[in-house]
Amino acid sequence: MKFIKETAITALGCIFMALGIVIFLLPNQLSSGGFSGIATVLYYVSGLNVGTTTLLLNIPIFIIAFVKLGKKFFAKALIRNNIIVSFFRRI
Repeated sequence: MKFIKETAITALGCIFMALGIVIFLLPNQLSSGGFSGIATVLYYVSGLNVGTTTLLLNIPIFIIAFVKLGKKFFAKALIRNNIIVSFFRRI
């Protein structure tokens, strides 16, 4: 039950983050920081989808997290943060 509650709350935060990017940052040609910012710049330059690019850029980080922090952390981080935000940025 705790996992479901944490995932639901995190998903809601990811939805708000994705909406902020899609509704505010992209139309105003602004960029955020980190891999999201790199993906946004690539979107402006080449038209690549921000969600897909962010997901691809995070793959090496998730491999390191899997090796260093374990399967449980990897699964939570991958599902909660990366996949949910990337999915909602595509909408």
